[in-house]
Amino acid sequence: MKVLRLDELEPGPSEADGRWLPLRAALGLRAFGLSAYLGDAGETLVPRHNETGGGAGGHEEVYVVLSGRATFTVDDRSFDVPTGTLVLVEQGERRDARAEEPGTVVLVAGAPVDAAYRIGPWEYGARARRARALGDVDELERVADEGIATYGEHVTMLLAKACVAAQRGERETAFALLGRAAEDPDFGEWARAEASREPLLDPVRDEPRFP
Repeated sequence: MKVLRLDELEPGPSEADGRWLPLRAALGLRAFGLSAYLGDAGETLVPRHNETGGGAGGHEEVYVVLSGRATFTVDDRSFDVPTGTLVLVEQGERRDARAEEPGTVVLVAGAPVDAAYRIGPWEYGARARRARALGDVDELERVADEGIATYGEHVTMLLAKACVAAQRGERETAFALLGRAAEDPDFGEWARAEASREPLLDPVRDEPRFP
């Protein structure tokens, strides 16, 4: 058994302008995904997406407003969702949610309908983004190693490993990883933009070969 209070975890940035908690990883869940989104009035809690695109897990998802109030938009319909309300969203439906009150918290649980649960690529990216924002190098290394072992060397994981190498004084390793990330045909531009504003890379930013 495990007991976890939401305020025991430090939130990281979400893909939108709210904050995100990695509850599945914190609890060690293996059967389904679990996260929480936190935000204040006007902030986007859940970014617009469906569960059939690249990086998604193909999940059927249930959202629960634990506190505050949110507006959910599912496809072209919007709903006022106060505390204590559940919203079920199918895989192909596009959804987003915006906080309407300070301190709004939305819990989301999901898993595939017709397959065993597997951690989606997006979660590794989200956990890496959180670890970078918190400056937690050990956690960043753990996430990158897990992500690479599961899905291979995606650009997000190469950038994470480069940050770890830079923080540990492994300059040549950092530049090799940054170079591979920056040259990726699909996500190289994203990697260069992220590297340009990533404080964890400051130890290697002083060289002309920095991308």
